[in-house]
Amino acid sequence: MSIRITVLGATGRVGALVVRQALAQGRQVTVLVRDAGRLPADLPGRSGLRVVTGQIDDPVAVAEAVSPAPDAVVVCAGLRYRRGHPWSGVAGRSDVVPAAVRALLPAVPPSTRLVLLSAVGVGESWQRLPWIARAVIGTSSLRTAYRQLGAAERLLAGVPNPVTVVRAVTLTDGPGSGRTVNATGRPLRGNPTVPRADVAALLLDCSAEAHQGSRVLVAAA
Repeated sequence: MSIRITVLGATGRVGALVVRQALAQGRQVTVLVRDAGRLPADLPGRSGLRVVTGQIDDPVAVAEAVSPAPDAVVVCAGLRYRRGHPWSGVAGRSDVVPAAVRALLPAVPPSTRLVLLSAVGVGESWQRLPWIARAVIGTSSLRTAYRQLGAAERLLAGVPNPVTVVRAVTLTDGPGSGRTVNATGRPLRGNPTVPRADVAALLLDCSAEAHQGSRVLVAAA
């Protein structure tokens, strides 16, 4: 039987890659988007894809997106910046990620796996960042993004569902390597990066792995 997943944040760069890779694997994919016109042009009409239109924090839209209950929900939502970079300020609401998680949790049964894309530097991993990275985050809207990701992680910490949080280092648009980028427990030196395509593959792998409880992984090339 095909694995069914729901993707929140499918119009983002990582989210769109998750959808493409999942469809290529023969999965049944539901996406919840505010505006279907913002999906990449190659996705609408693809076999195996169902599009639900609505706000990511609307309980009614979220309930539709996770009905029937999927095997996993992958949350790739994130902030949008006014001019595409974090020094231009946040466009729209800043709490989109924890708001999406709050709407999601009452709508899914405990058996549904939850996978959240987060970032190295959130929570206790702040100390793993070099000082220059901490300075960049502290002087830009990345500070808001990291604070909201931390709130989303805390919401997921006490749920009965199997949860995987994937904290990624700096994301790039380079081609995927095809290798695992699970760098959990590995020292991070300098300013490590990781291709978005490889992070998408790791998120998909996590959505299908059998484990219980909560875990936090690090994604780095």
